[in-house]
Amino acid sequence: MYYEFYIDQFFLEHLLTGCLLFALTVRLRREQVRWRRLLAASALNAALMTLLVCLGWPGWYAVPMLAGGAAVFAGKPLRRFLGGMAMLLPVTVCFGGTLEALLALFGLPVMAATVTAAFLLDVAGICLRSRSVRLGGLVTVRLEWEEHTQTLRGMVDTGNRLREPLTGRPVSIVDERMVCQLLGEGWEHRRGFYLIPYHSIGTKRGWMRGVTVDRMVVEEADGVTTVSRPVLAIYQGRVSAGGQYQMILHPLHLTSGKKE
Repeated sequence: MYYEFYIDQFFLEHLLTGCLLFALTVRLRREQVRWRRLLAASALNAALMTLLVCLGWPGWYAVPMLAGGAAVFAGKPLRRFLGGMAMLLPVTVCFGGTLEALLALFGLPVMAATVTAAFLLDVAGICLRSRSVRLGGLVTVRLEWEEHTQTLRGMVDTGNRLREPLTGRPVSIVDERMVCQLLGEGWEHRRGFYLIPYHSIGTKRGWMRGVTVDRMVVEEADGVTTVSRPVLAIYQGRVSAGGQYQMILHPLHLTSGKKE
């Protein structure tokens, strides 16, 4: 049987595919991996695939993917390394099925279908992680701003769908008195602020000031999640009438942050 094979096209397609698969796996595992490492692992994966296909070796797909995955998670503790490698398998299978469905149903070009499949899986992963967040769970939150820190109690609320309107970034809500102790006087003039629209019972439409702090560290029973530059809405009053907590956390702040 004759098969026309373009090495450059094959390499580029699998370079993109590998990079997206490794990035999806890292996001689902909530690991901290640099893009340079992801790109290098994907280049290794694509190069090995191209070589093995040219040699006619039957394991041309599985072995390079395992080698690329090992390059991504190299240096991690053994448990996290094995967890990352185990996660790579279902991600690859789901990606392959989604890609084939897009190609068969819509006839998209391979590159466009690859990116679309990765986007759909990423959205599905975010939804699944959001559902796994424990409703009403109280956690310890440390906010960091310049050289200052503020520790408070937060409640995880899966019903919080507040977003910053320009960028769509998730927004957690914090008591004004607590956050002002952290920010100090005149913080609005030093860094500026957002206006975040909201509505609630008794308030048809309102606005809260929003601020981007440097970092938020959330301590849960099963680990610590770090969120870089989260957006916080400043509530004028107490978010908890009984004072049990001073912050309402957006679930995406937990699911998109880096967990240790």
